[in-house]
Formats: sequence, C-alpha cells, structure tokens
Amino acid sequence: MQLKLKRAQRTGGMMGNKVIFILDARADLSKDEHDLVKKYGLGKIVVYDSEARKKHGGAAYGHFDDAAHTPGFGAASAAAGLWRNAKGLASAAMMALSLRVTVEGLVSGQHIECKDLDELLGAESAIVDACKNLKTYLETATTFDGREEVLEF
Repeated sequence: MQLKLKRAQRTGGMMGNKVIFILDARADLSKDEHDLVKKYGLGKIVVYDSEARKKHGGAAYGHFDDAAHTPGFGAASAAAGLWRNAKGLASAAMMALSLRVTVEGLVSGQHIECKDLDELLGAESAIVDACKNLKTYLETATTFDGREEVLEF
C-alpha cells in the first residue's frame, strides 16, 4: 500500500485574504490488498471525521436528548419538543454535509480543505494512522488459512 499526500493552499473568504489549507490524499492498494478490503468489508471504516462533523453530531444528540426529556403534557411542552427535534434535524443535516473520510474514500482519493494548520495536521495524522491500521488488518487477513501460530512466553 502506498499513501500519497499532496498539500496546497488557496485564498478565500469575503475579502480573499483568508488562507485555506488543502490536503489531497489517496491510498494506492495492490490488487490483493484491494480484494481483501472488499472481502472483509473494510471500505466503510471511518478514517477521519472533521471537527465540524463532531460538533454538529454532538449538537444533534443534545437537541434530540432534550426533546426526549421535555417535561409536561400540554401544548407548550409539545411545541418545545417539536422545536428541539427540528433543531436536532438541522444539526444532523449539517453533520451529514461535513467531512468524513473512509477507506473507500481514501482509495478513490479524498480532497480536504481546512481553516487552520492544526486541523490539517490532525487530518493528515489520522489518515496516516488509519493506513497503518489498515495495513495491519490486511496482514492479519492473510493469516486465516488454517495455519497454527505458537506463542512462547
């Protein structure tokens, strides 16, 4: 497996003076590795969730939890519960639009834009760690051929 990382930057924002950091990542798998990913369903493994996705996910959970625990049985409490559910749905929609990188996404190539270097370095580190873990999974997957392993202590 090879992981190819390419960093770039562009300017954006209303005045065009905000730097946006870009990371393009792609994992190149051998045919055997690709076959193992498919066989064991490793493509759906989440490699990285953006900070925005985590924030919106937490907010959605909080709104839904608040709605479920709205006290009372009157029209006011029903309206409050509906409002909290609506806020939860909005947060869930924002979460769905935020960045999530999976093994499948990495294999096909992933384009990530970050507002600051900390987020970019976090994304890059998570992707590198995920590829190391994927390599371990793939190495382990090749051992399910009936062989016996003896460990001495």
